[in-house]
Amino acid sequence: MHDDAQGPGGTGCRCDDTAEAPCAEGLSRYRAAVVKGCLPRATAPHCLVRLGLLTPPPDDPDVLVPVSPNVAESELLQPVRESLDAQQELLRSLGAGFSPVHAIYRAARRESQDWLTVVDGADAVPALLEQAVRGCRTELLTVRPTGEALIPTAVAHDTHIPADVTHHTHLPAGVTHRALFPHAARTHAAQWRHLQDVERAGGRVRTLHRLTGRLLVCDGSVAYLIGRSTVEIRQPTVVAHLVAVFEDAWERARPVAEPSAARTREPLIVDEVRRTVMKLLVSGLTDDAIARRLGVSRRTVAGHVAALSAELGSQSRAQLGYLIARTEPELL
Repeated sequence: MHDDAQGPGGTGCRCDDTAEAPCAEGLSRYRAAVVKGCLPRATAPHCLVRLGLLTPPPDDPDVLVPVSPNVAESELLQPVRESLDAQQELLRSLGAGFSPVHAIYRAARRESQDWLTVVDGADAVPALLEQAVRGCRTELLTVRPTGEALIPTAVAHDTHIPADVTHHTHLPAGVTHRALFPHAARTHAAQWRHLQDVERAGGRVRTLHRLTGRLLVCDGSVAYLIGRSTVEIRQPTVVAHLVAVFEDAWERARPVAEPSAARTREPLIVDEVRRTVMKLLVSGLTDDAIARRLGVSRRTVAGHVAALSAELGSQSRAQLGYLIARTEPELL
């Protein structure tokens, strides 16, 4: 661009310094300059000078000669091209700098998603668990603290969900099934029938006085922690730890006897439940809290409390806790 552009006065040109093309007057005068070879400097349109279409010759300062549009355009665009080149280089530099960051992020996301996935939804959770059970090839381990279906309670109250995704009809042939339930399942008719069904189908069932957390493990390679959300875990160390927790509980649990014509309350089991109630009473838990811990009804807990009060001659709950602690110090 040129710094010696004349003002618009007397030229017929009304262009300002931001005009990006010659005005009509400028185009007309530019044609005349090309035809004649020059224009008087005093009457040259401002836009032609500013855009570099007219320039002073070296031997006559009073006139301006026309410049080829290609030359003028190239001179005008050169700083724009240089700016674009700089921006393009900045884009390339930023892209190259973030390339390893993207790679690390994608790898980390793949790794985390491979070993831990959170699943929610009334349809997604049971479908996921059923698919997992059907995909077992060697052994299925399940833990159900309350003897309910192995799906979150909030989900179970929703739409059409199978009563039990670990039912024996879902297991592929040759897959063994070990299931842990609380002792309370033996005293509940529907749950007791389910325990019998699992054993009749070839599964092995044991009960423990108290269980915490719902768990499903397939082939020792993938585990599902089931609560408000279901978490699928494939990290080998974590899965191995959950299997070890299951095995420890399995060793301490009591086998369920072969199904008989009548459902019975085994004395040892009832005694374990009773002792657990005593321990939780000493800890200060309410009947409701104890019932939730053991997966039994509040009425069942109240029955144990009443029987203990009668045996120990307690007149109040506080006195009952004291008497239990005095007669059964090992519960402390």
